[in-house]
Amino acid sequence: MNRGDGNVPSTSPSQGFEGGWGTDSTYGYGAAGGGGASQAGARASGTTPNRTAGKGGDGTANTISGASVTYAGGGGGGGHADIGGTGGAGGGGAGGIGSAPGNDGTAGTANTGGGGGGTGNSGSTSGAGGSGVVILKIPDTHTATFSGGVTSSLSTATPGYNIYTVTAAGSDTVTFN
Repeated sequence: MNRGDGNVPSTSPSQGFEGGWGTDSTYGYGAAGGGGASQAGARASGTTPNRTAGKGGDGTANTISGASVTYAGGGGGGGHADIGGTGGAGGGGAGGIGSAPGNDGTAGTANTGGGGGGTGNSGSTSGAGGSGVVILKIPDTHTATFSGGVTSSLSTATPGYNIYTVTAAGSDTVTFN
């Protein structure tokens, strides 16, 4: 079974880790977890009745918002395993289970960039990836003004800074004063 490569083409800092290796019938054709920002996805494991699809790789914590938040966790594997893979820390969705239709993977958490959980049945749906987020941290001697259509919030959690979190936008603009 093949796996997806991470950080291709190679960049620094890394753009994420590879997914885990898929498995054969020994593990119920369980799918591997997707790679996260700081860790590779895991391989499926176990034997009947505890065949578990792979866990998604964990994301990376960042404190730009004034609190430690983990982003970009990998989605959990699905497949014909008895237990779906859990999503990686940082918003990764859980994988669907079993061979029957309707065992869908769950979506990645909104505003984290986490991967969606997989599934292994043609009658099931994989989860969508979580939406991303843009965070602007500027000295509090300046402000940002956003054009219409932008959903943003302002925090002053870090003294001396205005922290703008943008969770939805089109092709709009930001002006700094």
